[in-house]
Amino acid sequence: MRPHAIFAAGALLLSLSLGGCQDLNVTNPNNPDREVVVKSATDVESLIATSFRRWFNLTQGTTPSIALSSAADEFTTGFTDFGGHEQGLEPRNPIDNTPNAANSPNRVPISTAYSIIAAVNIGLQAIQKYNLKIYSGTNDVTVRAQAFAKFVQGITHGWVALVYDQAWVYSESVDTDTIRFAKGSTQVQDLIRPYKEVRDTALAQLQAALTLAERNSFTLPGDYTGSWIPGVTMSNTEFAKLIRSYMARIMVYSARTPEERAAVDWQRVIALIDQGITQDFAPVGTPDVLESWYKHRASRERTVTPGDFMRVDYQAIGAADQGNGFINWRNSPWANRNPFIMTNVQDKRIISSPTAPCTSSQATAHANKGKYMGCHVATIFSAARGTGQRSYYFFHRLGAGSSYNTGPLLIMSVDEMRLLKAEGLIRLGRAAEAVPLINVTRVANGGLPPVTLEGVPGPNCTPRKFDGSCGSLWDALRYEKRLELMGVDAGVAHWDARGWQALVEKTPLHYPMPGNELELMGLPYYTTGGGQKDSAPPPNPEKCPPGVNLPRCG
Repeated sequence: MRPHAIFAAGALLLSLSLGGCQDLNVTNPNNPDREVVVKSATDVESLIATSFRRWFNLTQGTTPSIALSSAADEFTTGFTDFGGHEQGLEPRNPIDNTPNAANSPNRVPISTAYSIIAAVNIGLQAIQKYNLKIYSGTNDVTVRAQAFAKFVQGITHGWVALVYDQAWVYSESVDTDTIRFAKGSTQVQDLIRPYKEVRDTALAQLQAALTLAERNSFTLPGDYTGSWIPGVTMSNTEFAKLIRSYMARIMVYSARTPEERAAVDWQRVIALIDQGITQDFAPVGTPDVLESWYKHRASRERTVTPGDFMRVDYQAIGAADQGNGFINWRNSPWANRNPFIMTNVQDKRIISSPTAPCTSSQATAHANKGKYMGCHVATIFSAARGTGQRSYYFFHRLGAGSSYNTGPLLIMSVDEMRLLKAEGLIRLGRAAEAVPLINVTRVANGGLPPVTLEGVPGPNCTPRKFDGSCGSLWDALRYEKRLELMGVDAGVAHWDARGWQALVEKTPLHYPMPGNELELMGLPYYTTGGGQKDSAPPPNPEKCPPGVNLPRCG
């Protein structure tokens, strides 16, 4: 079996680089092909320039985004595709990590991630080994390729560190020509590191990209379909801002517990955010080139039913209910839960007005929809799969139809960075400075009265606590982050929830290395979640974070 020439030349993922073959005693069988590629400056630049597109399609695709979103109670689905329904069931299931598991959400993404890393590593090695120079006209743009390669290398390692409990650390300094890809070979095993070390590797690679961007003048062209960052032209200064924002993200979201999240260097995070993006980051989609299938499934509307694949989970928006519907729903066993219409909703992102009806008419549902979602009475998911996954609320903020692969595709917003900064300020004892940051979207987008240090004002307070009382400033921050980030990047809901102790009990905190990869390396397979290793504790998100003291926040 002949593996893909470029990936096999540098990939550590055994199942990918060797096509799943059991004859593993081979080393870079396509090395001659690689030698041809790496001596061509044009091919090397193309290898690097197309890497972000592949990263985007991986991290914004269906797997593992839909499973992460469902497990975080951002969206809910009755479809078994992509692990969404299975990971949303209560009680939570462990990840099926047997070597032959076909549909587990942890299996395919890691292979794709390391093929992306392998590609940019080959490009960086070529530049170093052959002193390759890349030109645009008469201008030497080699440093642009190097900075971009380090950026993709960093965000890919960073994403792996956020999703998996452990993974390979793989940079251009690893000489794959000397590695024996054999079952039980410790050379490959020795590259496995726990997620914190993978995270630190990612941050170091992003720092290298940042240093290159700060010290050199160049432009990332946005007019190449599928190359660089499609549709987004950036100067080196603007690129440096993006790098800092991703560094802040990785630093915060890598925390698995409230204790780890409290221990984040929030001073550093705030400094990065203050020097980070000043406009939303939204690469431009092109069919079959750059697409977000997560966004497609989040707001799919094929015929007469809005939100016909996923609906908004009541756990994400129930705090806006002014009646007892959410309280009763939440206090019922998952198998006995049924969808309900929330009462007197004040948040204009959910429905147009507190008196707007929830209807079975598609036209009326669209006419009365809020800025981000709407209410449509349809029990579209099979009762045989549990009524706990049903919801009447559909999502539309980021569009339906072809909006998942045309036009700007939002994956990081200024609002996200602002709310991350607000969290940092609260944790640093500067909550008064966080109040106006939370109120920006709360007032402008939600049409809600401003929150204060004392908490959410009544009488129709949003968000409410689980007992129906008015929420604290901490509750308002979490609620705001949930609504503003919904549909943007599925991972964020999951990574926030575990750091806030908001995941349903026994939800996997992260994914295990795939069983098939472990088997190829001669290692025993294991799993996470479902009450086994690295399962979420009982949720307690309304409790103030360690070291924080706010009114109404125990």
